Amino acid sequence: MRPLSPRERRLVAVGVLVGAIGAGWLLVVGPIVGGFQARDDERQAILERHERNQRLLAGVSALRETRVQQRRSGAAFRITAPNPSMAAEALKQKLVTRLGEAGGTVTAAQEVKNDVPNGWVSVRADATMTLTQFNTCLRGIENEAPYVVIDYASINADEAFRTGRSGPLLIRLQISALHAVPASR
Repeated sequence: MRPLSPRERRLVAVGVLVGAIGAGWLLVVGPIVGGFQARDDERQAILERHERNQRLLAGVSALRETRVQQRRSGAAFRITAPNPSMAAEALKQKLVTRLGEAGGTVTAAQEVKNDVPNGWVSVRADATMTLTQFNTCLRGIENEAPYVVIDYASINADEAFRTGRSGPLLIRLQISALHAVPASR
């Protein structure tokens, strides 16, 4: 092997120097800078969590107010009866009455027991009425306490299809409500 020329020695020295600087960066400076970055990221996450917690704490009084208001109005969203059968009967009476008041003719009404969540009661009724009467009935059901969930509405307009003009509609309507047992005194 021949000796290196001064130019080659300088290139090797520069290469070794660059390698030493790179190794120093990777072994010393990189972890220090990475530590600063990690602490900065952690600090930002803590500040964001603190701001979020402050917003939650500021909203606690509003949440308490809402809870009190919901407890007061809770009775409007459930049927209070000693047992589910009586609650279903009251709900059926409400549905039949509303359909009749709207001008419809109720042909059948019954309690629904399949696919009803625990603590709920559901009833279904079949009626014959016009579309205007049906809209009036729905408006009445929606705006009268106890408030109910309209699970299913089916409109059959076969007569209008056969005759070509508007006629009575066959309606099937199913509603559900939350059932609550009255508090004992």
